[in-house]
Amino acid sequence: MPVIDSHAHIWGEGFVPPAFFAKAAKEWAAKATDRRADMIMPKLLNGIVDPDGDDFIANMDRAGVDASMVMMIDVGAPVFGEDAKTPPEAQIEFYAALQKRHPKRLHCHVAVDFRRPDHLDLIRRGVVHGGLKGIGEITPDGFSAADDAIRPVMMLANDLGVPVQIHTRTGVWTDFAGTDFSERNPVHPVHIARLAKALPELKIILCHAGFPHWWHRAAELIADLPNCVLDISNWNEVFHHDEAEMIARLAAWRGLVGAERILFASDQASGPRFTGERSKLPDWVSFIRALPENATQWGYCFSEAEAKAILGENAARIYGFSQGE
Repeated sequence: MPVIDSHAHIWGEGFVPPAFFAKAAKEWAAKATDRRADMIMPKLLNGIVDPDGDDFIANMDRAGVDASMVMMIDVGAPVFGEDAKTPPEAQIEFYAALQKRHPKRLHCHVAVDFRRPDHLDLIRRGVVHGGLKGIGEITPDGFSAADDAIRPVMMLANDLGVPVQIHTRTGVWTDFAGTDFSERNPVHPVHIARLAKALPELKIILCHAGFPHWWHRAAELIADLPNCVLDISNWNEVFHHDEAEMIARLAAWRGLVGAERILFASDQASGPRFTGERSKLPDWVSFIRALPENATQWGYCFSEAEAKAILGENAARIYGFSQGE
């Protein structure tokens, strides 16, 4: 059964400014009196770099992943007050080149912050001329997906016929779980539901399926919105703590939106800090591949066809891939 990881990240050199890792560096330094944030910063910045995608492909091969949807994130001045060394234009070229180097394996996306004056031109160029497969990952920070300010990006995706990948994890950037669980949080899936109703033909992927606090609410909100699907990335970080709960959660999602609207995904990152022995991707693939047997163990029933759909067939359908792709 083909496996498509619907959410992954590959970074080239200089794609992320130091400000992106400022919080993580401060937390590391606070653990000992002889530590300073600047001591760990080079490791944080260099540890995510994969200049040609080769290491990432090797990690996919170890896990049995046939293809990955690679997200671009624009974490420059509009968000962190500091631009990355590599500008968005060059990052888009990097992702287009990744696809050419690894055809049928890496399917890359484009994301440029809407607060940049030329964002629409850059996004259009990435999709039309660069052959990028979607727009994302869009991480609402200071705005929501339903805001008028970002609506032109959503309308462009709609016109181009490509999916948008929108972050719905409670925390953003290096904050994994977040602290604001209310609908005031701009990443709350309620905002995506509003967007989906306004643009019913727009294909929307809810990245992280509301991890960890809004998992049920995310599915409830899109239950009657067929243009929306869930990607189950980040749940691979916690499923091994309680496999029975993960099975129950998958069953709840299936009951609300159907197995055909659940996408296997991991949020796997590139670079030596995250690939190889540090990667949990092989275990996540194995868990979903064996979903029928695992579900039976905990009193649930998933068919082989449902496991195949979640692992890859759903993503292939949503992206309009031919059988060869």
